[in-house]
Amino acid sequence: MHRLRLRRGSGLRIATLALLAGIAAGCGGAQVGGAGGAGRVAVMLPPGERPFWMPLARDFERAHPGVTVDLIEGPQSTDLRENLYTASLLARDPSFDLVYMDVTWTSKFAAAGWLRPLEGAFPPQERDRWLPAAREAGMFRGRLYRVPVRTDVGLLYYRRDWLEGAGYAPPSTFDELVRVARALEDPPRRWGFVWQGKQYEGLVCDYLEVLTGFGGTWVDPATLEVGLDRPQAAAALEFLVRCRSVDPISPPGVATYQEEESRRLFQDGRAVFLRNWPYVWRLAQREDSPIRGKIGAMSMVHAPGGRSAGTLGGWGLGVSAYSRRPDLAIAFIRHVTTLESQRVLCGETGYAPALIEAYRDSALLAANPFLDRIGRLHANAVARPAIARYALASDILQRHLSAALAGGEPAARALREAARETRLMLGRAGAAEAR
Repeated sequence: MHRLRLRRGSGLRIATLALLAGIAAGCGGAQVGGAGGAGRVAVMLPPGERPFWMPLARDFERAHPGVTVDLIEGPQSTDLRENLYTASLLARDPSFDLVYMDVTWTSKFAAAGWLRPLEGAFPPQERDRWLPAAREAGMFRGRLYRVPVRTDVGLLYYRRDWLEGAGYAPPSTFDELVRVARALEDPPRRWGFVWQGKQYEGLVCDYLEVLTGFGGTWVDPATLEVGLDRPQAAAALEFLVRCRSVDPISPPGVATYQEEESRRLFQDGRAVFLRNWPYVWRLAQREDSPIRGKIGAMSMVHAPGGRSAGTLGGWGLGVSAYSRRPDLAIAFIRHVTTLESQRVLCGETGYAPALIEAYRDSALLAANPFLDRIGRLHANAVARPAIARYALASDILQRHLSAALAGGEPAARALREAARETRLMLGRAGAAEAR
């Protein structure tokens, strides 16, 4: 097993060369780009996940004598791992047979021609076993490029004990959330609502849920129509701005929070509501958790006439177009997406599996009873737009959302500018693809 750790300021070219050199050194040089790689299949993973994948790799090796599964430990940052995969694939390097992808990477990597289509290896009857939203996240222009391994959906957690003690039902609208949060908060000791407001992908996920709740849209992937300069989009951003700076129910520092900062505040008993991902539930139920048995979870609230939604997340596997052993790579994907493997990967970690049948599995439900609730809430999942230049669209939106949260731009003006920049970017992208 190889490890790679990077500092945020490392140059991409240097980092990629260091990674490939490390793989070559660890494999004696023969398995990178040479015939000696016939019995090797490699993938880069987040450092925290590699221990949970090791039993799956060992089981696969036992079933395929002579094969080595190389689990390469990449950097913690999702962006850095995406950059490393991108640099390797741009160079047509065969070192990674498998690409472990976030839901937003599929369209970019598939449009560039870096992934092998997989619908021939996974016919419709197999694909029907996956959660519908997770399955669709692996499609691009009608073809399958990514097989879901584990999934995620944004949730709104709340202190059930506090709400019940004060006679409140869980809110269903934004106005109700604000009313209950204000009634139960006692800042700075206890805040009403914490979420992820830092300028990064998490802010986009939070905003997309609120946007959907107000009946708005971001980018239609089929038509490339942009909805950011519509009243619903402005109302969604104005809600987040109000939470932070107008009679606030969120702490001033929420604009710097990612998942863990907001989770710790909630788990320490210092917030009434929390927007986050399913992993929080398992941590909240530990024996040493002060909120064990005291919380509830639901999809994000909505405006009258809108709908509740949770941003779709999750990770899956694609096969590099430059893999020397795509047959082994496909076999490994099939191995890790069996019910038995889903038990191994998701039972201990609390990850949400991708198989529909896993949500009815007694072993997984015993390990994580919350899975039953996640499976039902997954019906409210909303996907980020599956467009080839998603990363650019996200960067544009992040910048303008952050400017509005910081008070630098009024919400409506920030989103008008975001819409203008997004249309320009998509127009150029469309012209480039047409050529």
